[in-house]
Amino acid sequence: MCASRAMKALAAAAGIAAGSALGAVAVHGAARAAALKPAVPVGPPLDAGEYRAGDDAVARFQTLLRIPTVSRDDPARLDREPFERWVPTLRQLYPRTFSACGLTMIDEFGILMRWPGADSALDPVVIMAHHDVVPTDGQTWEHDPFAADIVDGEIWARGALDTKCIIGALFEAAEYLITQGYRPPRDVYYFSSNGEEISGSAARDAVAWLRDRGIRPYMVLDEGGAVATDVPLGVDVPIAMVGVSEKGHVDFTVTARADGGHASTPDANDATRLLTRVCERIAAHPGKPEFTRAVDATLTELASRSNPVMRFVFANLWLTRPAVAAIMAGSGETAAMLRTTYALTQLEGSTARNVLPTVARANFNVRVAPFETVADALARARALAAEECAACGVSPDHVSVEVNEEAAHTEPAPISPFERDPAFDYIHRCVAGVYPEAGCAPYVQNSCTDSREFNAICDRVYRFCGFIYSGEARKLIHTANERIGVDIYQRGIEFYVAFLRHLELVDKLGAR
Repeated sequence: MCASRAMKALAAAAGIAAGSALGAVAVHGAARAAALKPAVPVGPPLDAGEYRAGDDAVARFQTLLRIPTVSRDDPARLDREPFERWVPTLRQLYPRTFSACGLTMIDEFGILMRWPGADSALDPVVIMAHHDVVPTDGQTWEHDPFAADIVDGEIWARGALDTKCIIGALFEAAEYLITQGYRPPRDVYYFSSNGEEISGSAARDAVAWLRDRGIRPYMVLDEGGAVATDVPLGVDVPIAMVGVSEKGHVDFTVTARADGGHASTPDANDATRLLTRVCERIAAHPGKPEFTRAVDATLTELASRSNPVMRFVFANLWLTRPAVAAIMAGSGETAAMLRTTYALTQLEGSTARNVLPTVARANFNVRVAPFETVADALARARALAAEECAACGVSPDHVSVEVNEEAAHTEPAPISPFERDPAFDYIHRCVAGVYPEAGCAPYVQNSCTDSREFNAICDRVYRFCGFIYSGEARKLIHTANERIGVDIYQRGIEFYVAFLRHLELVDKLGAR
């Protein structure tokens, strides 16, 4: 569709009259689209200097990947030996870093390291990751998930993307800079959880440790976004997606009740049938999409690098929001940016094949958008359940929706500053220095990270992994055949070298 036809269609959808009014809209909208430019950092790009990672860095990374630090919800099933081996292995691989930094163990296997800076009176910078990985049980891998084999230029291993790549890169960067005689201008803390994947307590306890000592970080950088390729909405260049917030997380238990009985005489409102209808209504009505400042900033950056139609559409959100919401609804990845999501993950019915249960249950994994609360998400689910009960002709007490108190749940994280903010701009400058081909945009992360705990002591919490993640790579996280390109890993180390070596500029907007 040409730009003029798209503009007319959008104007019609918005109820704008034809003729001169449409012409005025066209002129105004075209001008805004023409003025839309990609975001650039305020200051000059910051790079890794002469540093380039070699094969030895890859070999050390393989050593870390071969340690099966699998966390388990059930402590009785935890294999402690890999976690006991983790720190001694790091110490052996990166001796200068361990000589320069102090080490505090959190909750036995969590790691908190302090690299003393030239001026420890300055608020420190915290860089985070997690060294636990999800299990491979029931998955079929083409290569051993803990062999870290290199096949066709890629390292195949559990944790290669999530998030031992950050750990390896950070230690490589620190070891290199310490060897060069570098000392950061302020303290740098490294924190790594041994139970991020199971919502463990290490991050919360690390925050308590820092708070008890009066330490408030200036900035926190954790996993989350990455230099994303295969970006939606017609963008054909990489975009560094820097998470400035993350959705809340909660699990709801939906319970349906009925009389039960023999399967030979089913009823329209048996517990299982009623449950499935209620669940479908909840999943199909997640709430109206809403645009936040962070989402608007994301869309503006994507649009500035897209085709003329998309530039017009996203440069004129005052007109096109309904159409944009419809466009984004076509992809799960983009639809989740605009609303709370309800994912139906578990169903429980009868214990026997020929028995109608008196109780059936389901679990919804809910990610709460920043403009809502857990209570809002729960109220919507309950209202939808009541609507379905009414439609089925049964009283609303046949279905209940409750928070699963046994599962961890959190409210959405506060939005960290990103508009002309020195810390956000510093990340952008490091991206520009290492990935000059990439754009940079703030966004709200759909998944949860340990960094949410640090919001209690820090106003600038960002979620960004300094590696290129393709669309395929993003789908491999937590699944079989997780892998990362050797060249991608080596280039990612440069980002962390750049990030650490220029820290004198982290709080100085645009300074050289």
